[in-house]
Amino acid sequence: MGPTVKERQRLTAVARGAAPADLYVRGGTLLNVYTGELHPANVAVAGERIAYVGAREDMLGPRTEVLDAAGRILVPGYVDPHVHVGHLVSPAAFARYVLPLGTTALFADTLQVWELGGLRAFRALADALATSPVKFYWMIRPHGQARRTDEARRFPVRALAQALAHPWAVAVGEVTRWPEAWSGQRELLRRLALARPPLRRVEGHTAGAAAERVPALAAAGFTSDHEPITAEEALARARQGIAVMLRESSLRPDLGGLLDALKVAPGLAARLMLTCDGSMPAYVRAHGFVDHLIRTALARGVAPVDAYRMATLNPAAYYGLDGDLGGIAPGRYADLLLLDDLAEPRPAAVVARGRLAARDGRLLARVPEPPWRRVFTSAAARLRVRWRARSSDFALPRRARYPVLRLVSAVISRLEERPLAPGDLHAALVDRAGRWVAPGVVAGFADERLDGLAATLSTDFNILVLGRRPEAMARAVNRLLALRGGVVLVDGDAVAWELALPLGGIMARGAYEDAADWEQALRAALVARGHAHHDPIFSLFFLSADFLPAVRLSPRGVWDVRRGRVLLPARRRASRA
Repeated sequence: MGPTVKERQRLTAVARGAAPADLYVRGGTLLNVYTGELHPANVAVAGERIAYVGAREDMLGPRTEVLDAAGRILVPGYVDPHVHVGHLVSPAAFARYVLPLGTTALFADTLQVWELGGLRAFRALADALATSPVKFYWMIRPHGQARRTDEARRFPVRALAQALAHPWAVAVGEVTRWPEAWSGQRELLRRLALARPPLRRVEGHTAGAAAERVPALAAAGFTSDHEPITAEEALARARQGIAVMLRESSLRPDLGGLLDALKVAPGLAARLMLTCDGSMPAYVRAHGFVDHLIRTALARGVAPVDAYRMATLNPAAYYGLDGDLGGIAPGRYADLLLLDDLAEPRPAAVVARGRLAARDGRLLARVPEPPWRRVFTSAAARLRVRWRARSSDFALPRRARYPVLRLVSAVISRLEERPLAPGDLHAALVDRAGRWVAPGVVAGFADERLDGLAATLSTDFNILVLGRRPEAMARAVNRLLALRGGVVLVDGDAVAWELALPLGGIMARGAYEDAADWEQALRAALVARGHAHHDPIFSLFFLSADFLPAVRLSPRGVWDVRRGRVLLPARRRASRA
């Protein structure tokens, strides 16, 4: 949101030296992302914004706070253009962790909050975080991660349009159903058309789309994509006018290879962006956040000014917000970092919204916590339900051959149609309200050591259940309901490990460091039970994500993604009690 007229008057007065600055950053060397220069500069701040950049000091007053930047390099606050902020702990906890690492703006996904509370929940969350020192901009999801028959009710076009009118909403996305966009399906294109001026941004997810399909996606309205995993895929999208976000995440650490696109098209540096996407807490704790992306780009030989632009000015310009973000210049938010050296992007000090927000890795600013009781209001969102699972819920129908979902990586599956075999697990997606169960068979997740597991960590936001013993599976579900969501592991008749996530079943009131510890503990518990893939939380997330190959659990039943058909149908539970 741009400055008011009154704010502009004060900014110009400070710039003229006719009024005192609130903060004056003195003696630094500025990395000017607009010109590519390094030059001496002081920065004067009034309120939340920069009023002056230059050599003068006549805006210093008796109450002006002076921040000594001698020997330091000033760079803009970092921007992640595509991020998922509710992994295990709240967006506010996430912001508290990444702010000392230099990130001052996030373009965040709304899937979790929308699925659990719709328009009202989104507004409550966005309004609560509107004053955060880390600025939260929002991508409004136009559809779910898994198809359901009630999607029109859950994602009504009118409500999506109202969400996009929110002052901190900037895009439609992310759009995972690219085949529907490619084929010109009217209902999806109608939703993409909500990205009217001044938004016009549609965040694409085009995993698996061949180069010859990209022109139709651009014609459908896709304006960006964060899914290329090779330099060739990045170039195919960039050549069609789609802005490319190069990803380095805990699931897909692809950035080093993606940067090879610059060897073919060096001019692409003016348009590329860097993103951490949905990195998990343990990975961020080990490597960093956007600072890690810049560090990786520098190690691959990217020129420093280009590496920093990809994490500052480029994403701001892509979203049409370069008048607010992405550079150190008058009128922009006073988001700037003090670095000891361009070769090390982790800052010694962070200024956000005009105030010293962090120093030497220590958070100094306050990030407000959203009022979760007003965000998640329904009984289903809070998992305040009365039904209880029974072992019969997880019984498989009698048949000679089953459609088996075999995990071949943390998230990619293969369909095997065959009799049951050793190592196969009973699986089910269960409605939060206990109305239906979608049974299936999963292989390659764990082995016979996994008796029962239940989790609300799913992009379907129902209850995912796995195990070799239906009795243990039911016990895990019932303990999960008592916790109001989370993850429960049962060995035999006893709970072996649990994590309560009472905020919608997806988050807890903890610090980001706590989340990293929980993640590592869950990984260790699943590895001990035979999980062989590198990111088990993503395995849980995406078992029900029906945009990924090749077979998924869904509310309709076991779903053949390629052929668009149900292989093993869901069924109603006999009773909700």
